[in-house]
Amino acid sequence: MPEPRTFDELCARLNELRAADGGTSFAEIARRIGGLRGGVEPAKVTVYDCFRPGRRRIDEHLVGDIVRVLHGDESEAVRWTDAARSLNGIRSGVRIEVAAGSRATDGAEVGREDVLAALPHVDVLLLTGLPGVGKSTLATAVLGGVPALTVDLRASDPDRPSADPVDVLRRMLGAMGNRSVPYDIARLRERVRGEAAGRAIVLEDAGSGEQLMPLIVPGVRYVVTSRVDLGAFASRLRSEGISAAHVPVRPLDDAGSRRLLARLLADAAESPGRSDRGLDGRALDRIVAVSGGLPLDLAMLAGVVAEHAGWTFDDLASRFETEPRDARMRPVLEAATRSLIAPDADLLADLALIDREFDERVLLATGGQRVARGLESLRSRHLLERVDGRIQVHATVFAFAAERSRALRPVSRRRAFVARATQAVLESMATDPEYAAREVGTLLAVADAAREHGLDAEAVDLATRAHPTLVRWSLWAESLRLHEVASVGAGLDPAPALALGIAQCAEKLGRYDEALITLHRVRRTAAGIALARTWNQIGNVQRWMSHHEEALESYATAIAHARDAGDRVVEGRAQGNHADTLRILARYAEADAGYDRALAMAIAEDDALNMAIVRGNRALHLLAVGRLDEAERFLDVLDAASAEPTPPFALRTRALIAEARGDDAGARVWLERALRPDGEYGTEADAALLAARIDSRDGRSAAARETAESVLQAAVAAGSPLIATEAGNSLAEILLRVADESGDAESVLLAERRAREARGIAEATGDRAEVARSDGILGAAAAARGDVGTAALLSAASRDLYRELGHRCAREPAREG
Repeated sequence: MPEPRTFDELCARLNELRAADGGTSFAEIARRIGGLRGGVEPAKVTVYDCFRPGRRRIDEHLVGDIVRVLHGDESEAVRWTDAARSLNGIRSGVRIEVAAGSRATDGAEVGREDVLAALPHVDVLLLTGLPGVGKSTLATAVLGGVPALTVDLRASDPDRPSADPVDVLRRMLGAMGNRSVPYDIARLRERVRGEAAGRAIVLEDAGSGEQLMPLIVPGVRYVVTSRVDLGAFASRLRSEGISAAHVPVRPLDDAGSRRLLARLLADAAESPGRSDRGLDGRALDRIVAVSGGLPLDLAMLAGVVAEHAGWTFDDLASRFETEPRDARMRPVLEAATRSLIAPDADLLADLALIDREFDERVLLATGGQRVARGLESLRSRHLLERVDGRIQVHATVFAFAAERSRALRPVSRRRAFVARATQAVLESMATDPEYAAREVGTLLAVADAAREHGLDAEAVDLATRAHPTLVRWSLWAESLRLHEVASVGAGLDPAPALALGIAQCAEKLGRYDEALITLHRVRRTAAGIALARTWNQIGNVQRWMSHHEEALESYATAIAHARDAGDRVVEGRAQGNHADTLRILARYAEADAGYDRALAMAIAEDDALNMAIVRGNRALHLLAVGRLDEAERFLDVLDAASAEPTPPFALRTRALIAEARGDDAGARVWLERALRPDGEYGTEADAALLAARIDSRDGRSAAARETAESVLQAAVAAGSPLIATEAGNSLAEILLRVADESGDAESVLLAERRAREARGIAEATGDRAEVARSDGILGAAAAARGDVGTAALLSAASRDLYRELGHRCAREPAREG
């Protein structure tokens, strides 16, 4: 092909190729190119534009692909691509900006002190990172006032062709005072080596290593900034004997961001017409959070603050928090992403439909090697990170990509990607039983995307399939959120399994009224095994609400329905719950027999979850009757039989056993492992109250009292008399210890009040062990008041009831607080 001299000549020859191929339609050309690009077709109008005369620029990559699908010759396609690139370069022209002189360093180090201290001493320092992350400012700080030659290569500008290295080197020499410079690159490099002595060369906004290599002269100090990962280039330089280091520049941490923003605001306050309003620490932290640690965004935020002298920092923080996260950085990010090839741009748009961080295998499953190449390309441009198999995207980049993905792409295309991602997660759960627990964040993100795109059935599938695994890992809050996401689109009536999952999670999180309403709604339409499961769940909620007799009836109903349906798993679970309710009612002999039946069924059906629950609850039963060694053996078996981490309820029970042995230090060790945010409500409440009792015994009475009062208030709000009784008695014990240490008579009266309230609830709900505990506390309070007769009567009543129940406290001395 003769070299075209103009865009019109190039377009005319493309039309000749099209005619030779039988006048192929633009739509067909786009379809064929989609086949080359892994199914990603360019727009038909974009293809048409390449054939239209009057162009001022042309997509060189698209020209090459058009030739590939019309001509079929790869070498010819490369020639056409080079011709288009050459025309783009001729058309644009390349101006290379070079400045000689020291760079102003005042404040350049703020926020980067630790980075600067750790930088290696090398001839070529390569600083790469996101646009706006502060690479140029860090380069200035690195120089520390050394005379410098700054060359702006502007490689990130997609509308600007690459500068010829000969032109760059000539401009550098010209800026250093040379009037007669050669054109031969070897002589140019030698001249630069001599002229650059005593100064550093800063290459700003550099491109690839191939473009940089001719500009790097051995023996000259360089600081290079780029939006492209140059790790491989650093290795190449080192292999050629040039000391080099690649340093990815990360966003500032919160402390560094705060220091930089404070410095920027202080500088603004010193400008004419400005006054220092004083820095509001909390509002400053809110503004810092909005920036995501990008110094460029912080500088723009500081500029807005300076322009609004009449606004408080709280006013400005509220404004920034309600603006789109990418509001100020959008022009920079648009420039950074405009040069992406279509498949990479689409990949960024796809992943922005999911989340800022998730399992990269989800993406790889949607497109295989094409996606793998795209992820590496995006990583090399610092638009995402790949860390331990996970995608991580900066919050500002994510906000930008997410908004563009939704605004510029049709919903059908977005829905198709989300459907593939959902299927990938479902397949991962099918092959890896613990995937849902390990990747619960990914699961929630994909479920959110499925609901947003109308994939209701898929969202329900994610929730119901993940639930058993999340239950095993005690991830109740996460499972509830997943179920709630699914129920927004699907509703509960056509999906009883979804409703049961919501009810179970709500129960475990202490949201009892919500759980009961949902369960009775399901009960009216459920049948067979679904009805048995529903009655079992109803019993669980009633038990937590201390409706123990009703709970026993519900469990019995569940057992009957499960037996009729031939489901021994559900029957065994209901039987275990029935036994545990008998334990709460201090009917220990009946509970023992019930646990035996439930455990036998769980073992026969290989129901690992119920085996763990029954063994854990039986350990509580054995603790109550004073068989501590046996209780620990049951927990040992539970641990040995489980592949998952020890569940929090078992850790809590071990802590209670340690307390019963008088080993508060050991109890604390178990508690540290048991306590976790958003865990099972009952377990967390028990653990918090135990921690409070230990704090009280260790002399931290104020903290102990605060914790117990908090648990009591939460139990009342949740409608859980079972926990309210335990909390009330624990609080009373703590108050008695306070009174004993300080002689505070008011604490004694308050302890009596709390113990009486707890006793009233325990008596009403049939919790006889807590009645005995309340009597013992009231006896101790009477003794503290000097009422010896009442103290003796109440203490005797407590011991007698404990003895009647067969409780271990009948044989142990009372232990306060």
